[in-house]
Order: sequence, then structure tokens, then C-alpha cells
Amino acid sequence: MKQTLFAMLLCLACGTQTVLAQTQNTKYEKFVGKIGEYDITLFFNPQVTVGNNSGYYFYNDRPKNHFTLILKFYEAKMREDATGMPVAWGHHWILEEYSPAGNHTGTFDGIEMAMGDGFEGTFTNAKGEKFEFKLVQKFEE
Repeated sequence: MKQTLFAMLLCLACGTQTVLAQTQNTKYEKFVGKIGEYDITLFFNPQVTVGNNSGYYFYNDRPKNHFTLILKFYEAKMREDATGMPVAWGHHWILEEYSPAGNHTGTFDGIEMAMGDGFEGTFTNAKGEKFEFKLVQKFEE
């Protein structure tokens, strides 16, 4: 019994250290843009897998109020122009937003922009209201 308990505690401790190391070593890409008329800054981990924390964002007028993002869907797909002709490969992302209190408060549904330097699509809030969003990668100087 003592050996089993020790093994369980050791696994828990190792797992906790792994999670902490992953959090400390996470490299986020920074994006700036808008949801509707509201300016936001978003930090995204492109290495994340579906179902995991993929970053966070905040409204620029409330920089201390972070919303967590969970990747719900990812798919590589062909982008088409207005006539339906294929033009380039892109990535379709669905990110769920969670408030600081842990409530699901919105969903980003977007596709990578043609140059691969941003995302655009529709943000739906908890009330079901839809807003266009556009985010462009911001490279640090």
C-alpha cells in the first residue's frame, strides 16, 4: 500500500513539474487586431493540440482581464477566392474563450489569412451576437 501511494505521489509530482516546465517554456505568437470595433491583443501557441489551452487575449482597454483560449478544432484546408477557385492552403481554427471566472463566454471561428500572418473570421459571444474579427501577427522589434 505504501509503495503504491508513493508511486502515485511520484507520478503526480513528475506530472506537475512537466506542466510547469511546459508553461514556462511556451512560446506564444503575438497578434493584434479587432473584434468588431474593440481592439484586442492575443497570444497564441501554434504548437498546441485540440482540447488544450492555446493562449489568451485581452481587450486593450482592459489589459489585466485575460480570457483563456482553448483550441476546439483545427484543419488544414484550401482557401478559395470569391469565384470558388482554390488559391492557397490555410488553416481553419475554432478557439473557445473562457472568462477569468472560468465561464465559456465566446468562440472564435476563423481561417488563416492568405499571407499566413494572421487570422480572420467570426467571433460569437455568450449571447449569440456575432462580430467579425481580424488579427495580424505582431513581430517584436
